[in-house]
Amino acid sequence: MSAGLLILIGALLCFAGAWSTRIVVLACGFGASWLLADAFGATTTTAVLVAVAGALATLVITLLVSRLLLFVTGCVVGAVVGARLYVLLSADGDSVLLAVVFVPAVAVVCGFLAQRYQRRFVMWGTAFAGAGLILSGLGRGPDSFEFLREPDNTAESVGYTLLWVALAVVGQRVQRLWLRDRTG
Repeated sequence: MSAGLLILIGALLCFAGAWSTRIVVLACGFGASWLLADAFGATTTTAVLVAVAGALATLVITLLVSRLLLFVTGCVVGAVVGARLYVLLSADGDSVLLAVVFVPAVAVVCGFLAQRYQRRFVMWGTAFAGAGLILSGLGRGPDSFEFLREPDNTAESVGYTLLWVALAVVGQRVQRLWLRDRTG
């Protein structure tokens, strides 16, 4: 179930992320919290509880600071991307300190980008965040896809990165087409 849930949340972000800011916030809060809980070896039950708490916390935060909604949305999208990059780039050492510094740094940078580029950033950011979650979900499947969860060597990292970028590009294009059809 955990793989299917990650794929579902990832698909929602990747292909429909620009439709609703609240959906983005809930999905990104869930995804970032899940990825970090999983990176530190949490059980599936604990990861789900942490992910739900993360989703609700991000929603509450965005409701409280609605004037900064786009910035906060960019931050939670950036947290998903940062968490995925942390897993991709970290070696065997699970450094909590590095994660605590790296993920928020990526999140804040993405928050500023979201304020500056608004709808374009949301489409690209959610496409990358969703694609990362989809690939993480697929990495929980058969052993042949294990490299999608945590690449072990350079070749797997390059393959993962190429798949991540390709899926994000497809997601952004789908969002752009759906938004164009929706707005007339």
